[in-house]
Amino acid sequence: MSRLIFTFIALFSLAGCVNLNSVSLTQIPDDRSNLISAEAHDWLFLGLTSNNDFVDEAIDNLKSKCEGGKLQGILTKHQTTAYLLVFKREVIASGYCHKA
Repeated sequence: MSRLIFTFIALFSLAGCVNLNSVSLTQIPDDRSNLISAEAHDWLFLGLTSNNDFVDEAIDNLKSKCEGGKLQGILTKHQTTAYLLVFKREVIASGYCHKA
């Protein structure tokens, strides 16, 4: 019986539920040859936080992949994955880099 309870708790705690919070998209360019992407995430316990700096990290990572170029057609997604008492917030950004 205790083995069944342990298995149930283990499976329940490993299961996750993904929630897409927001999506934004800028105008898509004609030339779509150089797609780049970046992401950043943070972990929360009980969904409590006072820090959203991981969003800036995703933006900085995307910009660093297109130094000296122009970013166009930027798609950003903010999603949250919930596990038993822990949440993973994630920002995924992609865009087209055009170097002059």
